[in-house]
Amino acid sequence: IKMIKSWINCDWTERTHCRVHVAATKIFFGLPVMAIMLLMAHLVPSGMARPAFRLRRSTRLSATGRVPKALYAPKNRNFGYRLRSSAPYGPLSYSTKTNVGVACSKPAKPARWLRRLTGNRGRVAMSSSLFGGFSSVAATSSAAGGTVSELRSLMHKNGVDAYVVPTSDPHQSEYPPNCFARREFVSKFTGSAGTAVVTKDKALLWTDGRYFLQANDELGADWVLQKDGLPSTPSIPKWLSEELKEGSKVGIDPFVHTVSGVRAMNKTLGAKGIQLKYLSDNIVDDVWSSRPNLPTAKLRVHDIEWAGVPASDKVEQIRENMKSEGADMTIFSKLDEIAWVLNLRGQDIECNPVFLSYLVVLPDRVVLFVDESKITDVISKHLNEINADIYSYSNVLSEVEKLSEKRKVLVDPASTSIAIFNAAEKGATSITEKISMIENAKGQKNEQELKGMREAHLRDGAALAKFFAYADALTKKGETITEFVAGAEAENFRSEESGFFESSFPAIAGEGPNGAVIHYRAAKETARDIKAGSLLLLDSGGQYDCGTTDVTRVYHFGGDSIQPSQEMREAYTRVLKGHIAVDTAVFPEGTPGFVLDAYARRWLWQSGLNYLHGTGHGVGAALNVHEGPQSISPRFTNMTPLKPGMIISNEPGFYKDGEFGIRIENLLEVVEADTKHNFNDGKYLKFERLTHVPIQTKCIDFDLLTDEEIDWLNTYHESVWKKISPRIKDEMVAMDWLFEATKPVTRPPPKAKTDPSSDAPVESSAGTSGVAAV
Repeated sequence: IKMIKSWINCDWTERTHCRVHVAATKIFFGLPVMAIMLLMAHLVPSGMARPAFRLRRSTRLSATGRVPKALYAPKNRNFGYRLRSSAPYGPLSYSTKTNVGVACSKPAKPARWLRRLTGNRGRVAMSSSLFGGFSSVAATSSAAGGTVSELRSLMHKNGVDAYVVPTSDPHQSEYPPNCFARREFVSKFTGSAGTAVVTKDKALLWTDGRYFLQANDELGADWVLQKDGLPSTPSIPKWLSEELKEGSKVGIDPFVHTVSGVRAMNKTLGAKGIQLKYLSDNIVDDVWSSRPNLPTAKLRVHDIEWAGVPASDKVEQIRENMKSEGADMTIFSKLDEIAWVLNLRGQDIECNPVFLSYLVVLPDRVVLFVDESKITDVISKHLNEINADIYSYSNVLSEVEKLSEKRKVLVDPASTSIAIFNAAEKGATSITEKISMIENAKGQKNEQELKGMREAHLRDGAALAKFFAYADALTKKGETITEFVAGAEAENFRSEESGFFESSFPAIAGEGPNGAVIHYRAAKETARDIKAGSLLLLDSGGQYDCGTTDVTRVYHFGGDSIQPSQEMREAYTRVLKGHIAVDTAVFPEGTPGFVLDAYARRWLWQSGLNYLHGTGHGVGAALNVHEGPQSISPRFTNMTPLKPGMIISNEPGFYKDGEFGIRIENLLEVVEADTKHNFNDGKYLKFERLTHVPIQTKCIDFDLLTDEEIDWLNTYHESVWKKISPRIKDEMVAMDWLFEATKPVTRPPPKAKTDPSSDAPVESSAGTSGVAAV
């Protein structure tokens, strides 16, 4: 009792002995509980799933057990009443967890405040799968050189002179399940985009600008990096046509190459007398002795509250589209399209709530090719409502051939594999090729989907306010956390929000030079420390029951006493100006996204700077974090117009190799603009922000911002405060941080400088690049 009283009444920020009391109390109560859990685990019969047990205690107390009236700030700036603090880090609020996991099917999350209590920040032992359950195929595979040597032996056996291994799985997934991560296994490159090509004497990897640095680090000495997208880099078909002799054969797995992709390769290779050869078995699987099994996680129904439209209505829309195209059968291969149509979600791919499947829609029924073990009674009842038959996932080729007999089949050549296409073509009377109608329908969200996305971002904003408050408080005290821990903690804070399932992609937490690796992924063993003076790029997101989030912020730690360099300030501010330019854009209906790309880059170009990735991508509603068809990028070939209801990211950046990275990302909703005029009776569009996370003003060079841009920043932060503060009102540390982070800023007064010929100060007309006055 004495220990507990001392625990409650002590000043958590100052008294080290209180940590001892807390630790002692945890041990006093924790050891008997652990013993009971171990005994229970021992009694559970082997082979039976053992649950994870969690003991939780939450305390939200100020030093006196309540919030003193003196901590209320006066009402000002139309922000309403705010909680303030005279303590160094505010009136503290902790959520202390003790997690006891015994033979858990899912790893227990770390005790966030345990590091504060024990002083072991960044050193708490955590499962590598926590961040966030992302196992690496490359990390557990054999040496790349040996794999390539074995692959060449099989190439010779199958009579091919080159073999192409794309990232894609049979469904053209950006992130394939581990069982289909063949390119990663072969090359040991862990990025999400890339294609490996192996010939008799060479091994090459094509990847885009997001991964140049990462690929250089991960590829072995026997691999050559081809920087895709640069003018000097040939395409894969062009390189093969120049490298191989006439009469050579290039092997591919027909399941992982699309109809469009195969035709493009055939056109280039055929002109040089080189032939594509389909290999019925993927030869990578023959050298991958430890290849994981296909996933078997159960499906779940996506609530109609967030789906907005019943699956039956979506299926009828597909049938109407089939009729208009003169078809009586259509095939879908993309997993997010199938999940969207059926209002189902899965767990087969980490961070992507989809499941391995194919979908065939007929005039009187639908056929779902899926592992039957994933179908529960609830799912079966849900599918009965649309008259769905369940077929085995492994029998898709033979069954598609039967189903297509004497039918007119509609397929999307950009997402359908050549294997599925050839199977349908055998029995069909005709094949009609057209871009999937689902891609456009899914991209333009209905009102309930938009409502869910707005709610998801409010939850996400609350979680990130807590995370940055936590990390900021630690570093101000001279303590450190690692990049690996930062990513895990961001997920941990999100997990406390209702409806959270998992991260929407592996968190990118890059400190200093690692921030310049555009899609960096921290490893526990090599993660850099985040401390006072660190510049952290954190790109992360969450999958909630209602929606999907994706947000990037750059944060300089250590308080006002430690400032970022002028080079960092300029880069940060130019990126921010581009971000504001896209955010405030008004444009005619029918405008494709590439038109807006220059808005984001203008201020970087003005200084001779740029970035090697797109400015914006579509985001699914409780689905994949990357989706089409819309985008904002320099690729003018994407003519998809932005439409009301679409969601797109706004994420310009700058990366200085070996030093730092800058990226500021919000998600935006496309809405109609109320303009003074409507030229030629046309409509105009604009964006509304979904993301509610402060943009750090410490890194801004205010000499580069206009008054309008400063007003934009203040308006955004006022909105963030109003929307997020009610959701964290019981978390005093986070409230105090959010209050400081959303204060209005003004242009600082000009600096005074000393005349060399006199001791008297003179006013500079150049202004200052320092932190804004409040």
